[in-house]
Amino acid sequence: MTSSRFVDLSQTFHDGMPGIRRKMPDGSFRDETVRLSVVRTHAESAALNPAGFGFETTEVSFPTAIATYIDAPYCRWPEMRDISKLGLDDVILPGVVVDCRGKPDRAIVGVDVLPKQSLAGHAVLFNFGWDRYWGTERYGAHPAIGPDVVDRLIADRAKLYAVDAGSADAPGDRESPVHSRLLERDILISENLVGLDRLIGKRFRFFAVPIKAKGATSMTVRAFAELT
Repeated sequence: MTSSRFVDLSQTFHDGMPGIRRKMPDGSFRDETVRLSVVRTHAESAALNPAGFGFETTEVSFPTAIATYIDAPYCRWPEMRDISKLGLDDVILPGVVVDCRGKPDRAIVGVDVLPKQSLAGHAVLFNFGWDRYWGTERYGAHPAIGPDVVDRLIADRAKLYAVDAGSADAPGDRESPVHSRLLERDILISENLVGLDRLIGKRFRFFAVPIKAKGATSMTVRAFAELT
């Protein structure tokens, strides 16, 4: 049996999935998640069709920064481009995986983890192995990259930074320096990836293509890699 040249890197998008907890001004919390529902069932549709068969239809509402998703610069900087302005050349890129598995909770990794070759034009995917904690409290205690890593990504003119954790920034860092600095330089960010260990040592192209949503700051994607 021939193995596929494609590697799925996406969380499954489903009703009620792990989402975003936001603290409200009154101190309460609001949980935001996917809400997927049936608008018309097969049976209801079939009852209206003289041929006797039906088509089920569904609708969905969700925060755009959920599941595996991508941030446009507009997410942080209101004067910069939104999701609809991203070209295919921005989200289909040669990729490289940085193996950072085995790091402790909340670790900050330095520039020494990066490969020596230029990262120009690449999607740089950090594999902390944190996808195994998806849906647990520990998922929010993920490692993150330090300022010297951000410096290198900017200096090399990388095009996208991605991670198998819920945020590019360190847990609890309200300054959000990774988001702020990378998005200011038009370097995109993708979060909540899975299965990056399958790409270690491989040559591949990375795909993180969102729908062309005008005004959207972020958008869920079907991220995957094509082995080359």
